[in-house]
Amino acid sequence: MIRLVVNAEEFGATPAGDRDTLRAHRDGVVTSTSILGNCEDIGRVCSALSEAPLLGTGLSLALIGGAPIAKVEEIPGLLSADGKLRTSPAAFAIDWFRNLISPEQVEREMEAQIIRAVTVGLPIDHLCTRGHLGFLPGVGQILERVARRHGIVGIRTSVESPTLAWFADPRRGIEAGILGGLSWLTRKRLGSLRHGPQTWGYLESGRLDEVRIIEIIGRLTPGAHELICHPAPPTDGTNESRELRALTSTKVKTALDRRGIVLCRWRDLF
Repeated sequence: MIRLVVNAEEFGATPAGDRDTLRAHRDGVVTSTSILGNCEDIGRVCSALSEAPLLGTGLSLALIGGAPIAKVEEIPGLLSADGKLRTSPAAFAIDWFRNLISPEQVEREMEAQIIRAVTVGLPIDHLCTRGHLGFLPGVGQILERVARRHGIVGIRTSVESPTLAWFADPRRGIEAGILGGLSWLTRKRLGSLRHGPQTWGYLESGRLDEVRIIEIIGRLTPGAHELICHPAPPTDGTNESRELRALTSTKVKTALDRRGIVLCRWRDLF
């Protein structure tokens, strides 16, 4: 059997993005979403998700971008001069490897984001990290530790095998190769929660089209898989993004049916 989670990233980042995610769930193949851990308005997120009771929900823990959830005096090493989290994965990774970021402070911020989500009643069935920082050795172990503490069984740990897309765009291919190497190193150090579906879409999330989704569907082997997507409002003046059209496409649905692929949520995998 092939099971596939189609997971929309960073729910809560913008109202418009949330609307597109809900439409891709209602009219398309999206089965799950990762709520941005430090989203500004958690109440609005809860209200929006109440419209989609069958949509799986996880948490994308943010160590970059925006304001922290923990008290700033408890996590000074995570903050830039403006009192907010670093702006890019590269900036975080460089300082992490230079030992300028305390693991204890990373854990405090992750813990604060999870507690806030759980306190407002959001059911969390998986954890991932914004910018895929959970693949950094050391950060992955912290992620597993807080997941186990809160009884969250799913954490994103794997990267798709190399495809022709990696070579068609060398820059993105190098990025994916680095992610793959880091995820392999991190998985070797994880314990009981190192399991997770084979994840696809690191290169194309936000830019998926029908052709690429159908190509991924054709590569899926028996077992559990995840496709990352990021429905977002278009910037070119059109009514909907190419990715949203692909996620609600009849051709994509037909391709899934022909292969007998079962769409599911993270919670259905364990």
